[in-house]
Amino acid sequence: MEATNKQESLSTKYKNLFIRTRNLIVSPKTEWEEIHKEKSDINYILAGHVLPYIGALSLITFVSYIASHHNYPFESALKLALSQFASFFFGLHIAYFITLNIIPKFTIKTNTKDLKQLAFKITAYCSTVLYLIKIVIALVPQIYYLQVVGIYVVYLAYLGTKNMGTFESRDMRIVFTVIVSTLLLFVPYFISVVFMKFIGI
Repeated sequence: MEATNKQESLSTKYKNLFIRTRNLIVSPKTEWEEIHKEKSDINYILAGHVLPYIGALSLITFVSYIASHHNYPFESALKLALSQFASFFFGLHIAYFITLNIIPKFTIKTNTKDLKQLAFKITAYCSTVLYLIKIVIALVPQIYYLQVVGIYVVYLAYLGTKNMGTFESRDMRIVFTVIVSTLLLFVPYFISVVFMKFIGI
C-alpha cells in the first residue's frame, strides 16, 4: 500500500509538472496568477519542477553524446552531462540570489512578505523554456538555432512581475525584467564554459 501511494505521488508530481509547463507556454498570464497564489516553498519548486528538468537534460545529454560518437567516450559524455547539470543548477541559484536582493530596490511593496519564495518562483519558472530548448537540442543537435526561442524568457519574466507587487514605475519593471532575463540566459552559459575548461572538455 505504501509503495502504491509513493507511485501515485510520483505520478501526480509529473502530471503537475506537465500541466504547469504547458500552461506557462500556452497561457502564461493565467498561470502566473496561479503561481503567485500558491504557498509552495523553495524545496517544493526545486524538487517538483527544476530538478526533473535538469536531471532529464543531463541524462539525455549523456546518452546523446555516446550515441553520436562511435568510440563511446564515456568520460567525455559524463563530463558534458555534469557540465549541463552544474550550469543550470548553479546558474539558477545565482540568478535567484541576485533577484532576491534587487527586488526591494525596484518595488514599493510586494504582494508577499516571503521574498525568497517570490524570487525563486520568478527565476525557476521562467527557466522552464530554457530547459525545454536544451533538451530538444540535446536530442536533435542539428536544430541548435532553436536557442533563439530562449528570448521567450523575457516575456515570461515580464508577465511574472505583474502580480508580484507594485513597482516604482513601469520603466523599473522593464529594467527588472531585463536584469532577471539576462541572468537566466547568460549565467548558465558562463558557468558551463568555466566548468568545461576546469574539467578539461
